[in-house]
Amino acid sequence: MIEYIKNIRKLIGHERLLVAGASVIVYKDGKLLLQKRKDNECWGYHGGCIELGETVGETAKRELFEETGLTANKLELLGVFSGEELFYTYPNGDMVSIVDIVYLCEDYSGEITSETNETTDLQWFPFDELPENISPPVKPVLFQCVETLKERVKNRLIGDFSIEPVAAYRDFVDKQIRDSWAGPLIVSKGNLHDTRTHNGFAAVCNGEVVGYTLYHIADNGCEITVLESLHEGRGVGSALVNTVIHEAKEAGCDRVWLITTNDNTHAIRFYQRIGFALRGVRINAIEKARTLKPQIPMTGNEDIPIAHEFEFELSLK
Repeated sequence: MIEYIKNIRKLIGHERLLVAGASVIVYKDGKLLLQKRKDNECWGYHGGCIELGETVGETAKRELFEETGLTANKLELLGVFSGEELFYTYPNGDMVSIVDIVYLCEDYSGEITSETNETTDLQWFPFDELPENISPPVKPVLFQCVETLKERVKNRLIGDFSIEPVAAYRDFVDKQIRDSWAGPLIVSKGNLHDTRTHNGFAAVCNGEVVGYTLYHIADNGCEITVLESLHEGRGVGSALVNTVIHEAKEAGCDRVWLITTNDNTHAIRFYQRIGFALRGVRINAIEKARTLKPQIPMTGNEDIPIAHEFEFELSLK
């Protein structure tokens, strides 16, 4: 414990003390490096109090080296954490309210030291297999860190994808449609369609389907009957729609069109953003659609009542 905190403790005893610390969470290949503390025999990440005159970054690097033997070559700020969740009482009775500036570190060097003055063990833990006895004040931070890193890994996995005919992935797509749209049947403009008979494409990354679309050509028009991106914000939806547009042109279609419902605000924004125009709104059309498909729910996204059909169109003339 740094000297000035010792001096404050002489004045206030075990009363709650506001302390500022800097910490480092080391990760690599889907695993976190955690330490087992001597004082409470719980697992946590690496860090400690900021010394007088020390920068936060200097503290983080110093604590990491002292507790693990590793040198941080690059630190990335995860966040600043505080509040009642970071109240803690040490085994000796000292109470603290912690303000923790936490960094992520994937770029490091050196050899791991398994035991120090403060720790008894260092181990790598997979994101989904963290130990049960995690030190209480680091739990909320550690769980947020895991969610952040999982999302980062997911985004890396779908950096590159290919667009392939849906036939090879039909079983997966049919199951997704059953789960997302309550069965293979869909209704548009008062017509009932069986999506299992429609052609389409799948976006595939490393053998995994990350999005898919189905379409139906009739009367010189190409209707997109299903479009789902399983990883938003990666360009999957746009790539799938562009592939359907190409197929529609090759088939001599005059337009590509689709129906969505009034609750699907994400789709309404998406199709306008990629060049589709709103052609019409059919008020209360879903009431009739439910006579053909009773499984259509009464409410949809953000608890908006599902009532109206929106038709979007891209002219190919």
